[in-house]
Parts: sequence; structure tokens; C-alpha cells
Amino acid sequence: MTLGTGARWLTITTALLMAGLIWRVAAWRPAVVVQVDLPDRFTRVTGVVHVHTTHSDGSGSPEEVEAAAASAELDFVIVTDHNSLAAKPREGYSNTGVLTIVGTEISNRQGHLLAVGLSQPLYRFSGQARDAIDDLVDLDSLAFAAHPESPRQDLRWNDWNLAGDWGLEILNGDSQWRAASFGELLWTLARYPLNRDYALLRLLQRPAAIERWDTILARRHATAIAGTDAHGTLRPGSSLPLALPTYEAVFRIAQNHVLLERPLTGNATEDIRALLLALSRGRSYIGLNALAPSDGFFFVAERDNQSWTMGDIVPTGGPLHMRAGGALPERALITLRHDGDVIASGEGTLDLPVVDPGVYRVEAELPGWEVPWIVSNPIYVLTAEERQRRAAEATLPPPLTVTALDHLDRFDSDSTFAPVADETTMLDPQIIASDTGPNGTSAARIAFRLGTPSPEHPSPYASLVSYEQRDLSAYEGIVVSVRSDATRRFWLQVRDENPSAPDGMESWFASVKATPEWRTVTVPFDQLYSVTQQSDGSLDPTQVQAIVFLVDTGAAPADAEGVIWIDELGVY
Repeated sequence: MTLGTGARWLTITTALLMAGLIWRVAAWRPAVVVQVDLPDRFTRVTGVVHVHTTHSDGSGSPEEVEAAAASAELDFVIVTDHNSLAAKPREGYSNTGVLTIVGTEISNRQGHLLAVGLSQPLYRFSGQARDAIDDLVDLDSLAFAAHPESPRQDLRWNDWNLAGDWGLEILNGDSQWRAASFGELLWTLARYPLNRDYALLRLLQRPAAIERWDTILARRHATAIAGTDAHGTLRPGSSLPLALPTYEAVFRIAQNHVLLERPLTGNATEDIRALLLALSRGRSYIGLNALAPSDGFFFVAERDNQSWTMGDIVPTGGPLHMRAGGALPERALITLRHDGDVIASGEGTLDLPVVDPGVYRVEAELPGWEVPWIVSNPIYVLTAEERQRRAAEATLPPPLTVTALDHLDRFDSDSTFAPVADETTMLDPQIIASDTGPNGTSAARIAFRLGTPSPEHPSPYASLVSYEQRDLSAYEGIVVSVRSDATRRFWLQVRDENPSAPDGMESWFASVKATPEWRTVTVPFDQLYSVTQQSDGSLDPTQVQAIVFLVDTGAAPADAEGVIWIDELGVY
């Protein structure tokens, strides 16, 4: 064989191999399932959670998101723009027939929280996860920790011991592609024009967050969801719109299947309420429809002609049959876990008697894929005592309450505090209001209307400031009584000496929540935090230079107006 002949055969062989690879990718289709009758009474509705629009860093409008959801044959889509509810007017049914629910993604120092089911508050969230959970309880909202395993440290969730009732995004599309190697991303780019579903599926790995979820489930109820974290089409240049990937492509990969007591009615208010109630209970499961249709799955516990499903709490009191299956592909492997440990695994429908209390959940896998095809939310088999203990774990502890050892200002006829505001903000100079305190005495007040941010005044503010130097080293924190005309948040600042900081002072913050009823707020010094780049590490209570009560555009929207009353400022 001549050198030229060998080269031709090598070229032909390479071309055939490439053609085979291209055909394999292009011809790949989701696995076929065999339809069966399901043993429960529920209606399954399918949708995606965690979607960004042009109201934050998404490329598409809410209308374009709805159209993409309709093309992906979804029943609902939950929009969660960063720190924004601007899409709220779109909530409800669009002409596409898709139910749009608008929540928000709240940025916190401990990570991001998805909030779903809330109305627009008069205040901004403080940036502290503990405050956010407290606010979301008041706003009757669901909360989910977003992208808990993101390769980006600033996005990763880091407060696993946070008290309260919050769920977890165990699968996040953004985290998956960020964790992929450069080579894997190149393969995805090559496969994407041939088969979008296959290309995106091949990026997915088994999420480590599943094991994190098991540790939470050992303490309390926690709903798991899949988050698309969809931002829409990447556009490297205005003349080259490159679909990497589109909303529809992302929506087709992983979905949340929610079990409802009845079909959707077309009444947006009723349907949103029913859907969010089911999600809050954990009556849902995650399915990768791009791998195989996943809307025909079931997981039930049965005893004495009674049946329970995902999210339900089963009382102890005799053996149970755990059953899981449904419309499955051939060789689908179903695994039953008890308190995180595998107790049964096999192909096809699972039916296992169990007697031990605990947390039971199911995963289903397909051959050749590391990422699970289905992850169910748990069925909880609990004693009465365990049920009570877990409910307590899901409740925020009461706020710290102490008695002031000394008073810094009672806001009587005179005060060390003075009103300070920027030029665009209206602030009543009369800060002492008689007969408005918690005991009928006088109190200080911030009666304000914030200005509109501009290049000259980027952060309008209204404040009460005391520039009196104090040595508070004998105390642990501040106690103050607060009230407002409506539920609001504002800042308590304690400024200490720091020669490296601007103006030689460093500001240490805490967000304070005021309601229409007087309440006493306790702020330990060690819970104050600084955002100063030149921070010296911690508040020095021996060098307190000022105490400030502040309303700015970090605490309230621009142009907001209201009244906050403050009294009995003390230390403990």
C-alpha cells in the first residue's frame, strides 16, 4: 500500500467514524416509557423554577419566557429575577396557557434564596439570610436555597444550619455547566446543533447537593426542587445571536412535577395557591423529561387501605408497603432510600414492606447516565414525638430579648441625635414626637420621603445621627424600641474609629425590622457586620464614634415615604 493510499484510507476511516458519531448524536432520542395506570388520585402538573428575564440578567422578556415554556409543553413557570418583583404584573395565565408565577432570587451574604408566593414588600431584604427567612414567613412565601454547590464561591450556599422552613435546589443548571471542564463544554458546543437535548444532558452529573439534602432531612421537612437557573440566549455580539442555549432548550431538560388534588382550573389565584401549597408540602418530584418522559411516576406508602404520597407524614403503627414505579423505560433502576441509605434497588416497579420510622425517598436511574432520571421528595414515617421535634426545627427561634442595663437616649425633650439627609430626600426636622412612645412618653421619629437616585445623589437617605463618642466595652449590645407606620426595615449603624477607613470611621450594620406595633429589638455587637473594604475586622466598642438610624435605598425603594419611631435606646 502506497503512502497516498494509506492516507486516503485514514481519511475515509476518520470520515466514517465522524459520520457515525454525528449520526449517534443526531439520532439519539429519549427512552420510551410504557404507560400504566397510576395508583394515586393526583393530577400532575409540570413546570420549571428559577428563571431570569430582562428584569434582571436574563436575555428574554417575561413574554418570551412564557412562549418558551409553552413550546416546551409546560404547565407553569416560576420567574425569579434577582432582587426584583418587577415581573409581578405578568403573574397569572398568559395567552399561551402557561401559568406564570413571579417570585424573586434574594442575594444574601450566606448565599441566594429563591422566594416564591410573596407580594411586594415596602422594604428591601437586608442581605442576611436569617432576616430573609423571617421576612418570608411574614410574607407567607416559600423559600429555597439556590445553587448550593455552585463552583462560584460567591453564589454557593454556606449557612446549612440556618433555622426555619426552607427547601433546597438540589439540581441547578447553572452550577452544572460551571462545573464542567473546558473539554466538556467544547463537546457540548459541537453536539448542540445536532441534538440540543443530548448535548445539555451530557453536561449533567449527579449533584452533590443530594447528600446535603439528606442531612437536612434528618432534622426536618425540606422540599427539593430542580432549578433551571435559565438566563436565555447568550449573545456574544449584536450581529451574532448564538443560541447557547435558549430558554426552551433549558426548559426541556429537567422539570418539577407537582401533585395536585384536582386539575388546574384556569383561575390563576386558585391555581397558584394550590400549586404552592403542594410545593410547600413536598408533593412533588424532579424528573428529567429529556432522558425519558417522567410525568407518569408514582411513590406511595400503603397500609390498611390507606395511601400516602410524597410530602405526606405517615403515623407509625404497623408495617407499610413502599411502592414506586409508573410509566418507566426498560431497565430503569429504582432505588429506595431510608434516612439517606439504600435499602432496596431493582429494575421496574418497587414494592417493599417496611417497619422502621424515618425518611423514605426514591431515585430512578437509566443505564449510561450518572445523573438520576427521577428524584422524589420523601414520605415521612414519624412518631408523634419526632413529628413535634421536626416541626420545632422548621420554626425560627424567638428573637433575643434582654433588659437594658443602661440607657443612651430616652428621646425626651432633647436628644443627642440630629436629623441628617441628602438634598433629594425630605426629612422632617422635628424628630421628637410627644405622646408617641410605647408608654405614652415622647419618642424620636424619622418622617421621610426618599429622593430619586441620580449621578449627583446615587443613594438618597434619611437618618438620625448621634456623633457622641462612647466607650461601650462594658456591654454586649444595643437594645431599642421601634415602631413604624407599616412594616419596614432600616439600618442600625455603630461607627468606630478606623484610621484606614473613609473619614477615619468604619460603619458596622444590622438591619432592624419595625412593625405598626411597638417591639423591642436586641442587637448584639458581634452580629454587626461591615462592608468597608478597609475593615479592621471587628467593632471596637471602646472607640464608638457615632450611632445612626438610617433609611436608604438599600432598605427601602427610591421615593418611598413613611414614619419610623424610635425610643428607649439602651445597652445590655
